[in-house]
Amino acid sequence: MKSVAHEIAAKITGKVKLQEPLKNHTSFRIGGPADLYVEVHNVKELVFVLSLLQQKGIPWFILGNGTNLLVHDQGYRGTAIRLQGAFKEINVNGLMLEAGAAVPLTVLAQRANSQGLSGLTFACGIPGTVGGAVVMNAGAHGRSISDVLVDVQILDSSLELHTYQASELGLNYRKSKISPSEIICFARFQLEVGDKIELERQSRDYLEFRRNRQPRQPNAGSIFKNPPGTTAGSLIEAAGLKGYRVGGAMISDIHANFIVNCQQATAQDVMTLIMIVREKVARQFGIELELEVRLLGY
Repeated sequence: MKSVAHEIAAKITGKVKLQEPLKNHTSFRIGGPADLYVEVHNVKELVFVLSLLQQKGIPWFILGNGTNLLVHDQGYRGTAIRLQGAFKEINVNGLMLEAGAAVPLTVLAQRANSQGLSGLTFACGIPGTVGGAVVMNAGAHGRSISDVLVDVQILDSSLELHTYQASELGLNYRKSKISPSEIICFARFQLEVGDKIELERQSRDYLEFRRNRQPRQPNAGSIFKNPPGTTAGSLIEAAGLKGYRVGGAMISDIHANFIVNCQQATAQDVMTLIMIVREKVARQFGIELELEVRLLGY
């Protein structure tokens, strides 16, 4: 891996690190090291890195902001790639907002507000990046990315860039048909004319709503998807698991669909809680909870 790191470092402008602790790159603050950590600044660098990794048979993963991710305690036997540079740029073209996949969703929403563009206010408190938000069709307050997404540029497994209309992505509740081997590079959003003052007021209200109803300790957002007709949080609370703790991980006493890292939690602590929740909710309500948080190294 050291020789691969040297080869990559000689060709790109971004950081290249061996045995980089992924707990430093996730909102959970949990996880062992990636064998290799690489930051790429444009599509050309990304294609070079992926091409080399494919030749060497080294698995890879796009890290994003690490806000919806649980990394194994032993880390990841592959390359964690973080998009930077051109992937963090935003361009405004009339009512169209063009953004790189690495733009934080909150930054995109703020930019829209500052331009008096309506349609992304719901995203002002959602963690994660544009790329991750598209893959998961992120949403809040009855709205989702699919409501405003026009198209995306995706690098496929053959390392070719293609443009797909939003209607081709199979966007549904917290999912899409974008495969793990495909990388979102850029996205475009169609917005509407709005009132800046009203947009800022809505944003403040949404942020306050999240602050009052979500935990402040390190977490990875919602652990489970909401089943049809109910919420995962209400089921977990009804099962009597709110505040339940394993090691340094705890089911939040503020919102039961959040697991928090309250005292140097391990990934195993979190996985044990996940298994306990699933088993108890299934036994009590006959509902199989589906993970929303992504797992790496498992």
